[in-house]
Amino acid sequence: MKHQPQEIECSPIQLELSQKFHSCSKEMRHMYSIIEKVAVTEFPVLVRGESGSGKELVAQAIHHYSQRKNEVFIAINCAALNANILESELFGHVKGAFTGAIREHKGVFERAAGGTLFLDEIAEIPLELQAKLLRILETGEFTPMGGEKSIKSDARIITATHRALREEARLGHFRQDLLYRLRVIPIFIPPLRERKQDIPLIAEAILKEQQESLNTTPRLTQQAIEVLINYDWPGNVRELKNTLLYALTMANGQSHIEVMDLPDEISHTQYHSECINSLEPSPQKGKLNKDTVQKMLVKYQYDFALTAQALNISRTTLWRYRKLFNL
Repeated sequence: MKHQPQEIECSPIQLELSQKFHSCSKEMRHMYSIIEKVAVTEFPVLVRGESGSGKELVAQAIHHYSQRKNEVFIAINCAALNANILESELFGHVKGAFTGAIREHKGVFERAAGGTLFLDEIAEIPLELQAKLLRILETGEFTPMGGEKSIKSDARIITATHRALREEARLGHFRQDLLYRLRVIPIFIPPLRERKQDIPLIAEAILKEQQESLNTTPRLTQQAIEVLINYDWPGNVRELKNTLLYALTMANGQSHIEVMDLPDEISHTQYHSECINSLEPSPQKGKLNKDTVQKMLVKYQYDFALTAQALNISRTTLWRYRKLFNL
């Protein structure tokens, strides 16, 4: 008797999340399940993921499905500010707390009251500020810079990092007690290179987002999709989006985005060289010389579509001439 494959059951929230993140991979479905469960709690959440993986999107999703969804969501990047400014932005300051403090300033812990506070790159917070953050988690209170009176904060705290905080704590760069407070519910975002089946879906969604600013929405050729899939994406979804915005610009209104429209560091991969060699004969040096191709590229200001049209060749063939002549 043959066993029928079991269909994976997803809750309505998990289906919504799969549409939001444009991913139905096993790794991401596990993440959706955790988001759904933790959203209804008040526990601190620590999101870990590489740069560009979508850590703030995860925090926003937790907020959206929580009882605080109608309250404020505030995000702050702890790596973007120096220690003094960061302390003021987190905890606020009273008038006269330091030179230039001409008026009182409310920090994000006070402004996020009743809502959710997302602290990105939490590992970059200096040790002296980590102690103040620990106090909030333990007592729900903090004192603004230069102040004497404690202020209560009921903001839900979600933190994120691209670092391994256990290792940071072992090295003495991060407080062990703070790590335990923050890491009640850990969520890991799988890097894009570990879920490459998601790349076509994410790419299609990114291109559709640009419909309003374009008369048409170019589609990726199969060869371009294969090149995207075989790239490792160290910058994850953010890098993929920037790559496609570049490709849209290079396609210049064409109906399809070809391999040659992608940035060189992505299109000049070993995989693509092997792939394209099997799809199209190599250009012959005797047919077009380097000087001719270079002059036409300059004439049309490196508009590949116009240059290919003027040379009476395809854009893919033009790409191969550029590679052949190192242009």
